[in-house]
Amino acid sequence: MGALKNNWLTENHIDFEYKKYMVLGYLQDVKNQYERQELYPALADVIAHYKNLKQIKDNANSIKKGFAKDVTGIDWQKMELIHKQENISDNLFQELEMIIDFSMPLFADKINLGKKMYDYVEQNLSLRIVGIAPLRKEEGYLIINTDNQKEIYVYQYGFSALQNVQERVKQLYTEYISTYTYTINNTFEKIKQELISTRKDLPNPAVYAIKSAVSTPFTETLLPVAKRFFVDRFAA
Repeated sequence: MGALKNNWLTENHIDFEYKKYMVLGYLQDVKNQYERQELYPALADVIAHYKNLKQIKDNANSIKKGFAKDVTGIDWQKMELIHKQENISDNLFQELEMIIDFSMPLFADKINLGKKMYDYVEQNLSLRIVGIAPLRKEEGYLIINTDNQKEIYVYQYGFSALQNVQERVKQLYTEYISTYTYTINNTFEKIKQELISTRKDLPNPAVYAIKSAVSTPFTETLLPVAKRFFVDRFAA
């Protein structure tokens, strides 16, 4: 079935059976991705849909008041228009509430399953610095690989400072550099030397290696989990 649109709840027919079919089809796709050990974008999407439904549910009264009403007259004392709300609005909201109440627990279940998989992958990651650590660590190279695989993925990383409402936070950005093959003669240290000799923009870079003890899809699981893992350890 594919991904759900952001406006899936109100798009086309607002009908419980129709939306139930949509949700079940979407969550079956999420289940299939999880079974392939593919966490993203499925986990992020389910979380976003759950948050949207929770926000709608929490603000149901305000949303209901915002539905269109017919003008039936004028209150001259209050200088306000008098509206008549159609009965269909009540029926519509009952249908929406049924859809939301049905969907939220199912989304929550898939979020919990995704988080368990995320935690399992993260618990099997290790981080070490390659060579001597320079004084400046805010930019450098990130090496990612899995124990039983020879492919080594190298990214240039950096941190940019962002200002949110309460504090300044650091956001990681990465740029793919190259894929190497790990051998006895092509170790992390050797790759670091090659990066220094061929990429003059970072003459004395920090180089970190993240290794995974379990094999998972790189793009859909290992890379996003490793990046979050690196940010958490770097900020600690």
